[in-house]
Amino acid sequence: MDGCLTIKSGPPGPDNVCMEDPPARMRSRVRADDGSIVFGWLARLTLTLTLLGIVCFEVLSIVVARFSLEDNGLEAAAAAVTSYQAYGNPRLSLAAANTVAEQYGATIVKKSFRVNRDASVSFEIRNTATTLVLFRIGPLASLAEVQTTIYDEPLETSGAQS
Repeated sequence: MDGCLTIKSGPPGPDNVCMEDPPARMRSRVRADDGSIVFGWLARLTLTLTLLGIVCFEVLSIVVARFSLEDNGLEAAAAAVTSYQAYGNPRLSLAAANTVAEQYGATIVKKSFRVNRDASVSFEIRNTATTLVLFRIGPLASLAEVQTTIYDEPLETSGAQS
């Protein structure tokens, strides 16, 4: 039994097998599976995590755009109320609100702009969320559009304090 790897010591028999080289069919199978299973699994995991990350980014982008739009709309409404109180002209009030909204890339729906007798204003404001994929796909682009209605009243200027 020269050059032979002995598994068990003792007299030759069914439990004492000499393993020289694995058969050719076993060698080819071992070399063919050099990590292809791990690579396939890792590739699928990477692809899944990438797609999940893109979807999460798209959703978070829309949520952030919605909250930002509300803040920007309230700032535009405050400018509109201040302008109306100073000049009493609804057109100048709309222009003041538009100026603020355009600074943030938003647009005010002109037909929705209202100035009430008590100098309160209300309007709809729109913006497009900055997404990676969504706004580039025609049928899905409307999902990246965010819109909200803003209402703001002037501060009470009476001498009473609370």
